[in-house]
Amino acid sequence: MNEVLLLGISHKTAPVALRERAAMGEREGERFVREAIATPAVEEAVVISTCNRTEVYVTTHDPVAAETAVLGMLAARAGIRPTALAEVIYSPRNCDAARQLYGVTAGLESMIVGEAEVQGQVKRAFELAQSAGATGPMLNRLFAAALQTGKRVRTETTIGEGGASVPSVAVDLARDLLGDLRERSVAIIGAGETSELTARALHDQGAAAVFFANRRADRARSIAARFGGEVVALEDLPAQLERADIVVASTASPHPIVGAGELELVMTKREERPLLLIDIAVPRDIDSACGDLDGVTLYDIDDLQRVVARNLEVREAEAQRAEGSVEDEIRRFARWMG
Repeated sequence: MNEVLLLGISHKTAPVALRERAAMGEREGERFVREAIATPAVEEAVVISTCNRTEVYVTTHDPVAAETAVLGMLAARAGIRPTALAEVIYSPRNCDAARQLYGVTAGLESMIVGEAEVQGQVKRAFELAQSAGATGPMLNRLFAAALQTGKRVRTETTIGEGGASVPSVAVDLARDLLGDLRERSVAIIGAGETSELTARALHDQGAAAVFFANRRADRARSIAARFGGEVVALEDLPAQLERADIVVASTASPHPIVGAGELELVMTKREERPLLLIDIAVPRDIDSACGDLDGVTLYDIDDLQRVVARNLEVREAEAQRAEGSVEDEIRRFARWMG
């Protein structure tokens, strides 16, 4: 009988320095599932990779061999020994693996409990695996049920009320540190969904931003038109860094965009004006050494997690209600597997 196996790391088990090494964009994720199903022990595979997690769901007739194979693939991607990665990996099977996926899709495993973006990310990951021919009856059923569970949780509870997200927390942090944002110069590096949410949160605070994007310049112009601001080529970022008060970075670049050496030169031209950097990308867009420069304050995604942890009790009651819905759906999946 085939089993469902999950191997994953998240913000609950590993720091961003390790998560970014295992992170995958859409092309890398599609390549990963193709390679996974080419191994003898793995029959189906889906990869979910977000700023806070990388999870690989597979079906297998030999869980031990499949776990060894997938762990080796993840370790090779992260550039570390499998034994070192095994220390932070979680690897539930069958209904326990389903419970994790349902919780992820419902927003219960997110850094900000109830955030809605993760459901779309799970759906996209599943569709990419389908298009790669990497799914079959079991994962098709599992992911369809997970997406339905996420929808049910948001219908039956108010866990997502208020629309909190990582970008909104980043903007709230900037406001708490700097006060009124309306007179502040803000730069957003990137033009993806996270940048759009950042722009919306800034707009709610009465602030606009300058967007920096090359590959997705058309999308950046669309966001700027809706929420205010302008679009500048990424090559012009150093000049804007001289004027900015706040920088929020959220691209899909595999390498840092802002380096410490470059920023050190910029800071000499700012006449001792402080600069707040908020890096919500994984892999990180801003070299961690930037935080050591005089006048620079740098927050990464794990720093935001500590900020959020102080406010978790707000949604705790709704999370408990949501977990009841998840358990109800798990019983359905268990009956189907049986």
